[in-house]
Amino acid sequence: MKKQTSFITLSLMLATPALAGGAGAPAARPAPAACMTISQIVAKDPNFSTLATALEAAGLTNTLKSGSYTVFAPTNAAFSKLPSDTLAMALNDTEMLRSILLYHVVPGKVTAKQVMGMSSGMTAQGGSFLVTVTGGKVMIDNATVTKADVVACNGIVHVIDTVLMPAMDAMQGAADTAEPAMAEPVVAEPVMAEPVAAPAAPASVDLMSIPATPVSSGMTTTTNVTTSTTTTDTAASTATTDTVATGDTMMAGTTLYDMIVADERFSTLRDLISDAELTEVLMTTDYTVFAPTNAAFENVNPEQLALIASNPDVLKQVLLYHVVTGKLTGEDLAAATQLRSAEGESLDLTLDGTSQMVNTAMIDGAAIEASNGNIYAINELLLPPELVIPEMPADDGMETTDAAVTDTTTATVTTTTTTTTTAAAPAMTGNALVDALSQPQFSTLLSLVKKADLVAALTAADVTVFAPTNDAFAKVPAATLDALMVNPDALKQVLLFHVVSGRVVDDGLKVSQLRSLEGSSIDLKMDGTNMMAGVLKADVLTGGTYSTRIDAGNSVIYPIDSVLLPPTLK
Repeated sequence: MKKQTSFITLSLMLATPALAGGAGAPAARPAPAACMTISQIVAKDPNFSTLATALEAAGLTNTLKSGSYTVFAPTNAAFSKLPSDTLAMALNDTEMLRSILLYHVVPGKVTAKQVMGMSSGMTAQGGSFLVTVTGGKVMIDNATVTKADVVACNGIVHVIDTVLMPAMDAMQGAADTAEPAMAEPVVAEPVMAEPVAAPAAPASVDLMSIPATPVSSGMTTTTNVTTSTTTTDTAASTATTDTVATGDTMMAGTTLYDMIVADERFSTLRDLISDAELTEVLMTTDYTVFAPTNAAFENVNPEQLALIASNPDVLKQVLLYHVVTGKLTGEDLAAATQLRSAEGESLDLTLDGTSQMVNTAMIDGAAIEASNGNIYAINELLLPPELVIPEMPADDGMETTDAAVTDTTTATVTTTTTTTTTAAAPAMTGNALVDALSQPQFSTLLSLVKKADLVAALTAADVTVFAPTNDAFAKVPAATLDALMVNPDALKQVLLFHVVSGRVVDDGLKVSQLRSLEGSSIDLKMDGTNMMAGVLKADVLTGGTYSTRIDAGNSVIYPIDSVLLPPTLK
C-alpha cells in the first residue's frame, strides 16, 4: 500500500498589532485572518497527503514556505496511477524525487488566466511543460487541471489529476545538479515559448470556470470515512476548500474517485475503475456508487473475475451496474424499490430488518460523502442480469500472429481518431507492455529497446508508446540505422521520442502536441480518418500514421508506420 503521510510543519502566524493609547485612543482592530503558504495548503488538505510526504522526503517543504511559486499539485488519486514500486523507488531516491517534484513548480505567480495564454512554460526543475486547451479541458503535458487558482500567501496552486514526469535524461542527470536557487522568482511572469500551431480553443473554454479552492483561515472540515491516510496531527483533516451543508461537512474537491482511492477497503475496485477508464466519470458527475469491498471481490470465482477484468467492455458494464445517477441519501434508498443503473438495467432495493439490500448485497455502514455523490460499501459484487462473459480463447500453443491479435478485438472506440482497441499478446514475461511489444510486428523495436537498456525505464510507470513496426524500420536508410546502433545516446534519444508519460487515449489524442520522454514535443494531426504523429514544420508533418490501439495493462501502444526522429537529433 502506498504510504500516505501528511506532514504539518508550520502553525498559522497571526498578526496581533497592539495599539497603545489612553482614553479616546482608537479601538484595536481584530487581526486579519492569516493566509497559508503553499506548504501549509498541501499539508492541511487530505487530498495532498502523498504530495506532502514526497515534498518532505525531497527536502522541499521549507522551500515552498517562502519565495513566490506556482505549483501544479497532483492529488492522491494522481499518485495512485503510478505503480507502487515506482513511487517507492522515487521516495527512496532523493535526487530523482526532487527532480520530479520541481517539474511541478514554476517560479512566480501564474494565474489560471495566464496559464490559458501559454503554449509552454519553464519549471524550476529546468524542463519545460506543454499547455493545451481542447475539448473543454486545460492540460499541462498529459495532466488535466481539475481546480484552479488556489491562492496561497506565497503563490498559487493548480490541482492536477496526473503526476507530471520530466524528460528521462533530466531525471537521470538530477543527481549531478544542485537544487535550483528558488528563494526568489525568476520573473514575475514566466517567459513563454512562441505559440505552436494548434486548433483554436473553443470560446466556451475558460479555466477560470473550474471551481477555485479558497483558502480558509480557520474552518475545519472533516469527513465521515476512515481512510488509510496517516496524519501527524488531527489538524491534518483541516481542509482548505469550499464546504457543502450536508450532515458532515465535506470538502468540495473530494470526488467519488478520490474517496475510493483513499479507502483501502476499495483498492481492488480502484484498480478496476482505472482499467475501465472510468476515473474521470467519477470525478465530474453526480452519482451514487454501490462499492464492493475487497472482501466482496474475494468471494467471486477467480476465473470469472479474471474474464471480466480482461475485457474492457464487460468490465465497464459490470462497474456501471454499481452506479446510479444523483446523490442519494440513506432515506432515499429506504424509500425506493428500484433504481436505474448507469449500465441501463435496474437494481432492486429492499429492507431486511434494519439492513438495506441492493439486489442480494447488503450495504455496510452509512454513506461516504463526496463532493459529487455518495458511496455505499456493499458485501457482494453485483452482476447485470443480461451480462454475457466471453470465454477465454483456447491456447493451442501456436505462435501469436497479427491476425490472431485482430481476432481478439474487444472494442472499437468511436471517436474522431477512429482507433481500434485490440488485446495485448498473451502474457509471457509478466509485464504487459513487454509482452505486447513481443508481438512479431515489433521484433525490431523490442530488440532496440533492450539494446538501449530501456526496458526498466519504460515499465516503471504507465506510458503511451507510438511503436514503429518492422515495416516502419525497413523504411529507414541502412546507414541511419547503422549510425544509431553504434551511438547508444542517439539510439536512446530516438526511442524515447516515441514514448509519452501516462496512458493517452480517446480525448487525450485530440491535442496538437504531446510531450515525449525524450523531452521534445510530438505533433499530432488528423489525416482523414487516421491520426498522424511526428514533427510539424510549416504545416507539413513529417512522421507516420496510426489507427489501432493495443492495450498493455495500464499502458497503451499505437503501432505506427514510420520511425519518428526528434527535432533535436544531430
